[in-house]
Amino acid sequence: MVAAARRGLEPLGASRAPLVLGRDHPLSRMAALVRVLAWQVAAVSAAVVVGALGAAERRGWGIRLLCAALAVELALLMLFALARQLRREHVLRLIVGGRARLPVAEVSREAHRLVAPGHRAQLAERLERALDEAERWHELPVASRPPAGVRLLCGFAPEVRAIAGQLRGGRSALPGLALLELFLAGRYGSALYAGDEDLLREHLWRIRYLICPAAPAGGADRDA
Repeated sequence: MVAAARRGLEPLGASRAPLVLGRDHPLSRMAALVRVLAWQVAAVSAAVVVGALGAAERRGWGIRLLCAALAVELALLMLFALARQLRREHVLRLIVGGRARLPVAEVSREAHRLVAPGHRAQLAERLERALDEAERWHELPVASRPPAGVRLLCGFAPEVRAIAGQLRGGRSALPGLALLELFLAGRYGSALYAGDEDLLREHLWRIRYLICPAAPAGGADRDA
């Protein structure tokens, strides 16, 4: 667990988000929270090591310290993961709004991740897998079925295939990639499985419109 925590921690340097966006911006606040939690995880990791050493020497205090530190570490790691996800969602909303060139490390990292061919292929695969689950929903074992709301995706198969094709074979604009990432965030809690046909139509239309550089309004791909 200690090793996993260390690998998962990113650089602990302060974010530039408060300087660029202001301290009250949601991304600034979330970046500060992530940094605080990272330091706390690192500090508790040291307690885990000390407790493990004490437990190895069969010291009573070592076992107690190890158990307590592991419990705190687990809770902090869960909070850290949640804070990072919320921070990513704030970054994605900035990119959707055409602000991918902000001089903020969190934004530039996310922009590079989104346009990577491997990541675009993963997004296409997730969409295609969801469509396949929707079309074969009644054939799937009950225990492995996704929420029934995904079946609405069958009515939007052309849109889903068009988006997946653009992801795999064409140049995909950053705002569309970010919006698709937001659309899929939360797994079964995402809009994809909500069972709201109007919401699903709106999201897919906007994603297809933004993800294609040839969209009529133009300019959506200038940050790609």
